[in-house]
Amino acid sequence: MKQLYFVRHGQSQLNEDGKWAGTTDTPLTPKGHEQAKQTGQGVKAEGLAFDAIVSSPLQRAHHTAQHIARQIGYPEDAIIIEPRLIERSFGTLENTRDLVARAKYVINERAIESYPEVESLDDLHVRAAEVLEYLQTLPYDKILVVGHGASGRALRRVINKEPLDYVGERYDNAQLVRLI
Repeated sequence: MKQLYFVRHGQSQLNEDGKWAGTTDTPLTPKGHEQAKQTGQGVKAEGLAFDAIVSSPLQRAHHTAQHIARQIGYPEDAIIIEPRLIERSFGTLENTRDLVARAKYVINERAIESYPEVESLDDLHVRAAEVLEYLQTLPYDKILVVGHGASGRALRRVINKEPLDYVGERYDNAQLVRLI
């Protein structure tokens, strides 16, 4: 059976600004770069080795993957970019500080679907299921996925066969978790 690990990207500029990021390609902050390096150091200290690192194409995730790769001696040019790992689109909420929407979202991730251009939770889960299917076809036993909060939770729900509206544990920036 494959082992699948997940890391949410380090702190991004929009995280620091308290704004919705989604598909907006925001960079890591200096703190985010340091978080990613520390995660890589932790992975190395634990003796974990990955056969593959698969990353979202958004720079906050890809740069996090690169930092981890450097720390563990994994070739950066071997990082697999998977477009379906991109974060959920938050539509017109992106790059805003809409605190009312955020309060609703923390309780129920479907609550923001009434905002224009927000990707539905159903569509996000279709992508997550496709990503899982793709990961299972890779000829590797131990895979690290570097992505985002909402899409990472969707992947976890698909793996654990949890209901779509189950929020569960949220991922901290640069937090490493084992999914399988």
